[in-house]
Amino acid sequence: MDDRAPRQIVLVLTDQQRADLTAREGFPRDCTPTLDNLATTGRWFDRAYTTTPLCVPARISLLTGRFPSAHGVLGNTGYHDPARGADLVDVVGRAGFRTALIGKNHSHLTPDRMDHWAEYSHYGRIPPTAATGADRDFDDWLRANPGTTTTPTPFALAQQLPVRLVDEAIDWLDSAGPDDRSLLWLSIPEPHVPYQVPEPYFSGYGPDTVPPPATTSAVLADRDFAWRYAGRLAELSGEAAPAVLARARANYVGMLRLVDDQLSRLVDHLRRTGRLATTLFVHLADHGDFAGEYGLMRKGPGLPEVLARIPLLFHGPGVRPAPRPSHAHVSIADVLPTICELLDEPVPAGVQGRSLVPLLRDPEADGFTSVYAEQGDGTPILQAEPAGRLPGVRETPSGDLAVDTVNEITQSGRRRMVRADRWKLLSTADGAVQLFDLEADPFELEDLADRAEHAETLRHLRGELEHWIDLIHRTSGIT
Repeated sequence: MDDRAPRQIVLVLTDQQRADLTAREGFPRDCTPTLDNLATTGRWFDRAYTTTPLCVPARISLLTGRFPSAHGVLGNTGYHDPARGADLVDVVGRAGFRTALIGKNHSHLTPDRMDHWAEYSHYGRIPPTAATGADRDFDDWLRANPGTTTTPTPFALAQQLPVRLVDEAIDWLDSAGPDDRSLLWLSIPEPHVPYQVPEPYFSGYGPDTVPPPATTSAVLADRDFAWRYAGRLAELSGEAAPAVLARARANYVGMLRLVDDQLSRLVDHLRRTGRLATTLFVHLADHGDFAGEYGLMRKGPGLPEVLARIPLLFHGPGVRPAPRPSHAHVSIADVLPTICELLDEPVPAGVQGRSLVPLLRDPEADGFTSVYAEQGDGTPILQAEPAGRLPGVRETPSGDLAVDTVNEITQSGRRRMVRADRWKLLSTADGAVQLFDLEADPFELEDLADRAEHAETLRHLRGELEHWIDLIHRTSGIT
């Protein structure tokens, strides 16, 4: 292994974190100062995308470097045996790294494959009996309050999941011997629902100080049935009520700051112990959150920017710092081949992502001119709720609002997108397309696909989409 290769890899995955709600992207509230500093003293990407805005398939893409239609996991169930070659754990194990998962799994990984395993869900420790005392009381409280809390969380900061995860992460990293190399997957289950924060975050990030969303539920009338259904669900649950929606958005932003403050503790510890210079620190999210846009919270239909675009930064060995973002079009699937190259390990068979090392070493490197993502389970698109089913709002074990048919509807069909420069093309399985100018219209409110003046742009993006689909089909077989 190259002596300049990292001795520690800290892979921080946050769950459902928007890319644009950060000061480095112009958000007025400073809620991610630690990540902003790591980004601007490392390399960060403002055109990074998930492979799909859904937890499990996106996480499997991160670990395998494959798109969902290639690894075969299109939903949040049935994910224990994806189609894959060697994954990230295999790669770093081959390179002599000890491994740990601390936080949310929701992937095909199993405890027997890791040297250390401390699993959490959005409701605390897994299994619940692994938590004791005040931690167990807090986890029980989370399960009893699965939506948005309109008062401060009645527990000390020490019980919050990011605090407990970083405590355990520091202990595990400190357990390394002098010659050990370590991969820590720190998988933080927030800022996903439950949207809750204790003081001082509750008052410090209130509806009166967090900027309101740029759109409202009024735009749902012009969208397809899956979008309108998500709006109906928000109304049925009470989450669409203006006061509740504003508080949920404020709690979400407060959660961003709470998470960031804990990452600051981790980074400071690495610095004090002399290990930050040898640590490759990677931060990304599996996907975004509506966070109030379109009158919605959580995730759901389609491939809007607020769900599909993700934060992504690299900091440490092998990374040439640059204060401004890279505009290269990159994917969560690119993380595995990037780590492979930094460790001088071969890229496993079947990987469809691209190594970002050229971009980490030279901000002007080219070749990353478009990026692809997909959404949907491939079933026929549902245009109405099945007859005889009366919506009954409830919470699922993963913390998502549900009625009997919500996933059937919002995840039905197959949608694809390609981003190139300022343009974004959306395509459905029946061949319908939409074209958006993201610089002029970041929330995708005006479809330009039928405008004659954009015919050449539309043709170019159709070609890019065909290229990506062909690539996935050609490389899906593992040899």
